[in-house]
Amino acid sequence: MAITKLKITSLILLFSLIISLNSTFANENIPNYETKDFDEIYSQLQEADFDYIFGLDPHQTDDYTKYMHSPYPLFRSGVNLVFKSKTIPPGYYLLTPREKNGKTYILFKENGKVSYTIPVYEEDIVPETFYEEKMPHPKPTFSQKASKKFMNFIGTKWGHKNQRTPIPEAYIEFNDKGSYWDMVLYYGFKKYYLLFKKD
Repeated sequence: MAITKLKITSLILLFSLIISLNSTFANENIPNYETKDFDEIYSQLQEADFDYIFGLDPHQTDDYTKYMHSPYPLFRSGVNLVFKSKTIPPGYYLLTPREKNGKTYILFKENGKVSYTIPVYEEDIVPETFYEEKMPHPKPTFSQKASKKFMNFIGTKWGHKNQRTPIPEAYIEFNDKGSYWDMVLYYGFKKYYLLFKKD
């Protein structure tokens, strides 16, 4: 009887040892991401201390002249986004990164006018292959190829005033972080982090 108990105990200990070793080696392969203190980040963020006259972005005209069509990503919100005293209701918004007074803000635009100005709490560089991995690039149709050739012809053969730059690639991540919404805007070579409280 004592020998049987000893065997069972030995098997349990051996099994526990194997499980702990597996979990240890498995954890070595998992990247250790730093957890963010969203309460601290949110408390340190300040509302924009400026407004755009009549809601007009002074750089918008330059952007529309430079690019072939609107360079701003369209964001559809299905929930209220609360930032300090501002509540952004559900709807469609064009997001535009802008620097002002040494800080970066994201402009939420409706019908070409700035409705909300939200500060960024962190900026980073977009990994080189990010857009290729996240966004599918289907093979263009014959009409799409013809359209692109025509636009390139207009941009290169009819003088420098008609040249247009392809719009920056963009991607938006929207993450649930408990009592906060963590939003990441990938725009061109940069990514911008915004934080909102849940309504």
